[in-house]
Amino acid sequence: MKKNTLVALSAALLFASTPALQAADSRSENWQTHCSVCHGDDGKGQTEQGKKKKARNLTNAKWQDKIDDARIVKSITKGHDEMPPFGKKLTEPEIKALAAEVRSLATKPS
Repeated sequence: MKKNTLVALSAALLFASTPALQAADSRSENWQTHCSVCHGDDGKGQTEQGKKKKARNLTNAKWQDKIDDARIVKSITKGHDEMPPFGKKLTEPEIKALAAEVRSLATKPS
């Protein structure tokens, strides 16, 4: 039984490590639930709702450089402009994890 479990786990890890699946699973459940509708999976804000609400392109390196983590956390917690607040829906660790995801979206300047 242990051998079968090990084989299944190894196969699952191998399958999950393919690039397509990594891209699909690269964002957390909270990102998918609360952020991707406007910002998209890629953070660029080019979804239908994102365009309507003028969602920020979170991948923009210049914006990423000038904004600090506290401001990102505040935006997630309290909302701003068209973005609703998530402070009552998410815990502090979840908000900090989303802020880290926002940071992970930064594109490197060419």
